[in-house]
Amino acid sequence: MTENIIVQKVKETISGIEIGYFDTAKSYVYDEYFKYFDEDDRETRKYALLIFTCMLGNWYSKAAFVFKPEKERLKYEDEIDTDFYDLESYLSSFLDCYQNIEKEFPYMFERIVRYLTLIEKEKGLSYEKWFPEINSDIFRELREKILIPNSNLVQTCHPIKYLFREVGIKPFFTTDFFEE
Repeated sequence: MTENIIVQKVKETISGIEIGYFDTAKSYVYDEYFKYFDEDDRETRKYALLIFTCMLGNWYSKAAFVFKPEKERLKYEDEIDTDFYDLESYLSSFLDCYQNIEKEFPYMFERIVRYLTLIEKEKGLSYEKWFPEINSDIFRELREKILIPNSNLVQTCHPIKYLFREVGIKPFFTTDFFEE
């Protein structure tokens, strides 16, 4: 699969984000986007991270749930034709690349940290108990290396217009434009 196809898939999937933010459910075009978090091509890397940010944003806003524990996926396996994403692979790849992500895409990093923290908090259940099939070391490492040291980002998260500017999304609402 070429980088251009990844970028195209993500652009199709996120179209309209400038209007609905993360409150509109999207039909995700399945791919293993986590494999591109450290891609040499900046555009591919950016869009792979953006789709992960959108997945988490949709999860937090309860608009779409692409990450589900195994017991929930199995419950719906015969009823719906949906590809669920492998949270363990996404978190592992994020952990492998987080320092570069934080430097290169600080507003995306900020949103990812915020959503990962708030999703668990709102559920009232640790990720370890919620996703028992995932190696608990991943969650421990996520907390120790990323979530706890960056806990201030949950409250001080920049408005979405910063994320839009960082990834090159043209805003729709006047409040999402920067003063010139």
